[in-house]
Amino acid sequence: MKNIRVAFAGAGNCAWSFAQFAAQAQADPDTRLPGLMCHTLGGYRLADVRIVAAFDVDAAKVGLPLAEAFTAPAISATGFTALGADRDAPVLPAPVLDGLAGPLGAVIPVATAARDATPEDVAKALVEYEADVLVIALPTGASQAIRMFAQAALTAGTAVVNCTPEELARDENLSRRFADAGVVLLGDDLRSHLGATCLHTTLIELLLSRGLELESTYQLNVGGNTDFLNLADTARSASKFTSKANALRAAGMTDVDGVAGPAGFIGHLADTKLCFANITAKSVLGSQVRIDIKLTVEDSPNAAGVIANAVRAAKTAGDRGLSGAVDGPSPLLFKSPPHGLPESEARTAFLDFAS
Repeated sequence: MKNIRVAFAGAGNCAWSFAQFAAQAQADPDTRLPGLMCHTLGGYRLADVRIVAAFDVDAAKVGLPLAEAFTAPAISATGFTALGADRDAPVLPAPVLDGLAGPLGAVIPVATAARDATPEDVAKALVEYEADVLVIALPTGASQAIRMFAQAALTAGTAVVNCTPEELARDENLSRRFADAGVVLLGDDLRSHLGATCLHTTLIELLLSRGLELESTYQLNVGGNTDFLNLADTARSASKFTSKANALRAAGMTDVDGVAGPAGFIGHLADTKLCFANITAKSVLGSQVRIDIKLTVEDSPNAAGVIANAVRAAKTAGDRGLSGAVDGPSPLLFKSPPHGLPESEARTAFLDFAS
C-alpha cells in the first residue's frame, strides 16, 4: 500500500508533535506505539504517512526544511525524537490574511514571501507535492485564512482535516461542494486524544447512564503555547466556546447551566495544558453528586494522536469513494462534527469505519 502524502497548513506545535509521532512509527513500523488507537486504519499504518510540505507565515520558518523550522521561537512543544523521512519537507509561504490577527501579530514576524503569496500558490503547491490530505492547524479565529486553505484544497482535489473550530464540515454549502467534487472533508475542531473534552463528555455520559440528572458543569482550560496566547483574545476564542458546547450537547447535556472553554494564557506553562472541570448532578432521594477534576497534559502530543487517525481516515474515506463530510470517524475525532455522538457510540462508529 502506498504512502499517505500529508501537507500542513500551519507548521506549529501540533505539526511538530505529529511529525515526531510519524518518525517514531517510521523507525519501527511494527511497534505498537502508546496512544495510537489503531495500528492500521483502512490498511494504512502511521508509518505509511509522509509529510511532504507545510505552509506558514512565520519568518523563522518559511523557506526552511521542517526539521529546522520546528526550532523556531514560537515552537514550545517538547522534542522527543528526531525527524526521519519528513525532515527535509519544505515550509512554503502562505497568504497572511487574518492568521496573525490579535496577540499573535506581536510575537510572530511575517516572512516577506508570505506577504506576496496567493491562494493560487497554495493550490498549485498542493498539486505539485501530490498531497493526499491537508491538515488545517491554523490559529482559532483565523476564518479567512482557514477558508482560503479549504478552497485551495478543493481546487487541488486534496482531502481536508480541519483541526480548527471554524465551521467547514458543518457548513452544509461547503460540504456539498466538496461532495460534488469528490473530495473528503473531515472536521470540525480536533478533539485531544485524552483531553478535557474527551474526559468531560465521558463523565457526562456515565452520569446520565446511571439515571442521574445533571445540574451544572464547567470546564476551564489554561496553557502557555501560542494557541492559548491566541485564545486569550475573546474575539478569537468565540468559536472555541461554541465548538465545546456542541460536544457537550452531543454527550447528552441539554438545558443545563454550563460553560466550557479557554480561561487564560500562562506563558511559563509552555505546551502544558491544565483543565479544571466540575460536574454536579442529582441522584437518589435528591442527594447530590459532585465531581471535581484537574487534568494535566502536554497539549500538542495529545493532538498528534488524533491527527494520526484523522489523516488515515480521510485517505481511507477517499479510497472508498466517499466525499464531503464523512460521518463514520468524525464524532470521535472532532468536538463539533456535523452529527455528534456520545463518547461510547462515537468510539464504536470509529472502529467500525476503521476496520
